[in-house]
Amino acid sequence: MDGQLPLFDEIPNKYEHTGSPQESNRKFCTELEEDLTSIGFTECTDSQPQQQKYIKRAAYQDMYGSTRHSTFLIHHKTKGLLRIEAHRQVQSGSVDQKFPFFYESLSNAPEKTVVIVFDGKGYKKEAFDWLLTQTENRIEKTFKVFSSKEDFLNYLINE
Repeated sequence: MDGQLPLFDEIPNKYEHTGSPQESNRKFCTELEEDLTSIGFTECTDSQPQQQKYIKRAAYQDMYGSTRHSTFLIHHKTKGLLRIEAHRQVQSGSVDQKFPFFYESLSNAPEKTVVIVFDGKGYKKEAFDWLLTQTENRIEKTFKVFSSKEDFLNYLINE
């Protein structure tokens, strides 16, 4: 009996990721890129992507005046240019401490619409609520904050 596998072992969730937070985040960005291509976007190397194209690691100036690279800059056929910051945080950690940085830095991005996409529930609910409140109150820029890539992809698909 000792050699038998337990009957009710959990099957690993395909969204559970082992490894460092950086590895997990890289995997998330790769998954998100695969999803973008599956809904019709293609990668390009132009500084400004044409409709239905995207560039990876698009440079912009962060809140400190330094060069920062967002995850993607995509050109949606009806929503226009969208600067995307994507981050996975499966376990509790420091991601919610980065929310003010994401918010302030994306406020400096040249695009009118900026998007923050999270995956995992490793952030504090209060921090996420703070981010939603800050972004809703922003007048000169449209912030879209998504707690999952599925919600983000639905936003892109549903024009």
